[in-house]
Amino acid sequence: MKLSQMISALVLPTALLFCGSALADSNRGFFAGVGASAVNVDDSPSFHKANLWTAEIFGGYKHNAWLGGEVRYSEGLGNEELRLEADVPSTVKMDIDNSMSVYYRAEAVNQTGSFYALLGYTDLEYTVVGNGATATISEDDFSWGLGAGFKIAPKINLNFEYRSLIHVQDQRFTTITTSLDYRF
Repeated sequence: MKLSQMISALVLPTALLFCGSALADSNRGFFAGVGASAVNVDDSPSFHKANLWTAEIFGGYKHNAWLGGEVRYSEGLGNEELRLEADVPSTVKMDIDNSMSVYYRAEAVNQTGSFYALLGYTDLEYTVVGNGATATISEDDFSWGLGAGFKIAPKINLNFEYRSLIHVQDQRFTTITTSLDYRF
């Protein structure tokens, strides 16, 4: 991700977090968490769909229900063998190296849980190995997601979410994620 894009992605949500303090509610503050994601790579005419796994950590700040931001970092947990659709069919291995996302987070909260939306930007790096060659590819794009969280303890939430990480060229990376977060 270019430095100017990263700065823009961080400055705008941060500025929004600290404006409009009259909208503050009792559900504000910092949060951090860990999760696991099933990553689906599809819409590619060059190979059959890939199913990969990542582990992620995240943290953020919620100023009120409509003003929040978070940063996520994930690492791949292994590779998947793919069959290429070419003149001579062959197989390669794909692995997600890492990804970093910055999100604006709007969240509606009640006594039992929350529903939230994520809008942001993701930088994703993955590696393809096959036929004696290795290619590491880095892509970045707009990212969005929807999630639901359920309180399992006074400050701990169990979250389930769907995210569209990136959609570039002929590939779309989407995730189904389960995570736990702690509200400070």
